[in-house]
Amino acid sequence: MEALYSKLYEKYTRVKTHKASEIEHYNFDQEQKFKTYVSAADELIDHLQNEKDTLDAQVNELRNELASIRSAKDEEQKKYEHMLLKENLKIKELSEELERMNRREFHSNTNNEIVPIKQMSTSPLSSIKTNKSSMRKRLRSSIDEHENTSQEESQNDLVKENMFLGAIDDVNQPKCCRRRLGNSVNGSDPSMCMFQELVESLLDLKFSVSTQNDDTLMTAVHDSSGYTFNLGYVKNALGEEELMYKVSSLGTFERVAPEWMREVMLFSKSMSRIFFKKVSAIMKLQE
Repeated sequence: MEALYSKLYEKYTRVKTHKASEIEHYNFDQEQKFKTYVSAADELIDHLQNEKDTLDAQVNELRNELASIRSAKDEEQKKYEHMLLKENLKIKELSEELERMNRREFHSNTNNEIVPIKQMSTSPLSSIKTNKSSMRKRLRSSIDEHENTSQEESQNDLVKENMFLGAIDDVNQPKCCRRRLGNSVNGSDPSMCMFQELVESLLDLKFSVSTQNDDTLMTAVHDSSGYTFNLGYVKNALGEEELMYKVSSLGTFERVAPEWMREVMLFSKSMSRIFFKKVSAIMKLQE
């Protein structure tokens, strides 16, 4: 029995040792596998961490680049806004300068010395006035010589004188400035000059001629507004004839009239078209 027990014990020992060896070998294998897994996981974690750090650095770099671009764009926008403001100021200054130049178009380029308007003694109007005056004197002296005639004859002579002077007026005046109505219709009609009537209808101004201190002036009146100004000829420093504008009353244009309408201006006859064009533009504001 002891031998049997001994054999059983040995067999148990061998089996136990074998099982322990197998378990130890299995555990070793599992431990090695676990270490391998842990090492691989650590490597993967390190790789992912490095990649994360790289991506974070790229994100920060892109953020800095975006901030730099945004700052540059803001500076560029401010620069362009400043340039736009300067350009607008330049445009405004150029517009004001252009307006001032347009106003100065009516002024002469000389030292603006104004010479009083004098009617030339050799002008056709002066000779016509002299001839008419002398003719009137002659006719009146002729009538005075016949004072002893009857009153009817005196009246007839006076009528003849008026008719004769009217004929002289028509002969001495250019065709465009003769009577609009003949003697047979209404010889006393105030519309004496067809050309004047045409100009007044075109410009919406009433013109009349007056003499002040031996100076001949043409007065223009805008009926609806009361705007009144005078035009007359003057001589500049070079002895050339120019037109002088001087306002008498702005009427209802007092608040809207530009500066040039309030000033005394000198301009050449070639600038008359521009002058009346500007005056007509202002008068249209009344309509």
